Amino acid sequence: MTGMRVVTFKVDEELLERLDSFARLKGVPRSEVIRRAIELYLRLEEKKQAIQPRVVKLYS
Repeated sequence: MTGMRVVTFKVDEELLERLDSFARLKGVPRSEVIRRAIELYLRLEEKKQAIQPRVVKLYS
């Protein structure tokens, strides 16, 4: 993959163990799981924003 940058973040030991177990189970690198998770999170948040009800003031 081209254009990839390294990003560092903190994570607790339990979450890291879960992440590594999942990555091994799926046979993909840890970074791939993180990328997919971030993409999914961002898509879900964007959809939530798009469907938020808007307040409309009606005049009679």
